[in-house]
Amino acid sequence: MSCRGIGEVSQLCLSGQEDSWDWSYTSYVSPPGMEFREVECGRSYSEPVVVSMPSGKSSSASAAPSSASASDGAGPRRLLRLIDVLCYAGEPMRLADLAAAAALSKPTAHRLLGVLTAEGWAIAHHGGRYGIGPALRGMGAALTSTGRQDSVERVIVDLQHQVRQTVHVGMRSGDRVVYTHKVEGDQPFAIASRVGMQQALHTTAIGKCILADLDVAALAEFVARTGLERRTPHTRTTLPALTEELDHVRCAGFALDDQENEPNVRCIAAPIHGADGRVMGAVSISTVTFVVAREEVLALHPPLAAAAKRLESLFMG
Repeated sequence: MSCRGIGEVSQLCLSGQEDSWDWSYTSYVSPPGMEFREVECGRSYSEPVVVSMPSGKSSSASAAPSSASASDGAGPRRLLRLIDVLCYAGEPMRLADLAAAAALSKPTAHRLLGVLTAEGWAIAHHGGRYGIGPALRGMGAALTSTGRQDSVERVIVDLQHQVRQTVHVGMRSGDRVVYTHKVEGDQPFAIASRVGMQQALHTTAIGKCILADLDVAALAEFVARTGLERRTPHTRTTLPALTEELDHVRCAGFALDDQENEPNVRCIAAPIHGADGRVMGAVSISTVTFVVAREEVLALHPPLAAAAKRLESLFMG
């Protein structure tokens, strides 16, 4: 654990380059009054810029011929076409289908998907299929909330004000969960997590919400693929034990991580459903066992469930 500012909100911040391309997104909330301090969302391209000259002539940042100008933005345009296809696909797609839909060669599509997957903009599913990643979903929620009364940050800050504990939002990223948002609790110590951190699905409350949405075959494939690493003495490391736990999650409508991922840390999470009805992630409340009793954590479910519903409306647009 490490000391952090009380009430500080963090959101997934991305930066990457591809042929002089850059995208940045940051969002902060000022801890004292919990007011927005900065919101920035932008992208820039290194393309020739024509500037009017006093003499009536024009000068370009690049004196290259028109054919060179047309190719300068080829890298960013290929990446944006691929992102566009991912966004409008109703389900994860195979590499060959993504490449064809984005008018890319398979090697180029595979290389660009590697970049998107590494940055959280896409996720690789079993069977060689790719879908929208947590960072892209988070960006979509941020954009759709522009001009609206609600936003992801407002929801989790409101929840933190009610429960006074650390709040996370996490999304599935392949066989892991990645934290996309976090707001610290009021205690003089902090949960050892950060935005962008990846955690196992089977040991976390957020992850169990995601796994509870899988059918029997998909869950068995996940277990065979990952091996269910033991993180603590409380971790469920067999398919029967995990299956029984996920049955409880479906019935209760929430998941509990009772020191299964980290000793002395207990978390409760409620699922966030996408427009297709599938679980895309979850919102959680994290506590420490020597401060908050198990019964007190379970009593936090009502405000947690209400926050999950508000988040669903944001992610669905």
